[in-house]
Amino acid sequence: MAGATAHRPVPVEFLVHVDDFRSHRIPGLSNSKVGSCFIRADELVKHLDLDEWLAVNPRVPTRSAKDVLTGHVVRGIQDTLREAPADFALKNQGLYLLVQSVGEYERQRDGGRLRFTMSDPLAHGLCNGGHTYAAVREYSERAENPQTLEEVWIRLHLFEGIDPDKVPAMAEGLNRSRQVDDPSLMNLEGQFEAIRKTLQGKPGHKEIAYRQGDPGNYYITEIIRAIMFFNCQRFDSRKHPSTLYRQQKQMLDAFRDDAGLRPSPIALVVPHIHEILVLMDMIAQATPAACKRLKPAFELGRMKGERAGVRAGSAAHKDTPLFFLGTKMDHKIHTGWLLVMLAAFRANVRWDLASGVFEWKTPLAELLPKVVDGLVAICVQEYRDNKSKPDEMARNPAVYDRCYKELELELLRSGIR
Repeated sequence: MAGATAHRPVPVEFLVHVDDFRSHRIPGLSNSKVGSCFIRADELVKHLDLDEWLAVNPRVPTRSAKDVLTGHVVRGIQDTLREAPADFALKNQGLYLLVQSVGEYERQRDGGRLRFTMSDPLAHGLCNGGHTYAAVREYSERAENPQTLEEVWIRLHLFEGIDPDKVPAMAEGLNRSRQVDDPSLMNLEGQFEAIRKTLQGKPGHKEIAYRQGDPGNYYITEIIRAIMFFNCQRFDSRKHPSTLYRQQKQMLDAFRDDAGLRPSPIALVVPHIHEILVLMDMIAQATPAACKRLKPAFELGRMKGERAGVRAGSAAHKDTPLFFLGTKMDHKIHTGWLLVMLAAFRANVRWDLASGVFEWKTPLAELLPKVVDGLVAICVQEYRDNKSKPDEMARNPAVYDRCYKELELELLRSGIR
């Protein structure tokens, strides 16, 4: 649908299918009300074109020189679309629309059809949720399996009767009203200074966002998770970090607690964090070739059927950056696969907290080629035998254990203990 012009506002009616719809008045604002419903992502893409209705949003998503969305916020949204679409309604705040009027809601057996109208792009439109809207639209254009968007539900908040004079303040307030998250508070406390100093000047350091709103493709929580993977005081050959993938608060609490100990396990790992992040990129880079060497070969580039949306070897992933390694590759390796393989290298750590010892038993660049085929075979077998989705694999302690034992066995073969 074409949007109205700012000079001669013309009402534009939208008709969308939603799961249900409820509305109520806004106390203290006469003739104003707010409605709420959920819309499927594929329905949004087909029937809710808001490209001409973005002027009321003060935040514009960042795009690369190739006009591709960037930043850890968008990356997180698209990771959920790709790896856990059914969780989207729980993890995303949705879209906030200022509308001229909410019309008829026609209830049907599978939800209902909702009509609403917008006319003036300076008073109506998407005032919050621009990153979500842009990420979903870009995902739909790049996905080789776009029907997975049928599993994604997005919440719509419809505000009617808002005085045009209040629109700028409302839009700004919504975009700044998020509660400051724990990582941002920890950043203010200086909890991440040692990490920042260690990574400063090294490849990929500019891609780390240490607080909400910072640019970067990696949020600090991903770096903390990598550090905790190698915290041998908490995790050993029997206890694996399978809970770190989903339980962010518990992970941050554990990080904070261990950072406060004397001697501190965190202080022992942090000087090696860039080596760990480089290892993560090296694993990603080595995975496609390892898949081809399997008997029978596994076509990673054609991997689909697990709600992935875009195949790992899709043209959309050409020149995927490996920021910490300082190079690129033409595949996107699922986070779940990367995590279980990365955590296994804890077996290669010689650890003595009391003496302040953290060292690699054998150089990572020498060890990886010897074990990558075995690690990839474990991921492929889990995928083939149990149809495990990547995010489920990242929470499965049995998979972590099998990968860890693969490293232990290779080290024993080499006479290294």
